[in-house]
Amino acid sequence: MNQAAQKYCVECGAIINAKAEICPACGVRQPMYYTQQSNNQNRDERWLACLLLCIFLGPFGVHRFYVGKIGTGIIQLLTFGGCGIWYIIDLVMIVIGNFRDASGNVIESD
Repeated sequence: MNQAAQKYCVECGAIINAKAEICPACGVRQPMYYTQQSNNQNRDERWLACLLLCIFLGPFGVHRFYVGKIGTGIIQLLTFGGCGIWYIIDLVMIVIGNFRDASGNVIESD
């Protein structure tokens, strides 16, 4: 299975099919709003929104809240983006296409 057709289970972290509604390893239903993008335009818009949020509001962790990483978003908010270091790392990860949402799906432009 190629990487584009995979995602991580939100409960146990197992690698599962991107179209799976229920994880075969733990049986937990996967949230549909993270499972797959309907088309490339939607994926591009999600990447662009994440990039712009990181550029302008990165030290506050807003881009992490946007992709569903609430816990680390709060930590970034309280530490002002890890004193700016964590925020820069996230910015680079978004630009090169290695930043992931809460379900483990890559936020990338196409």
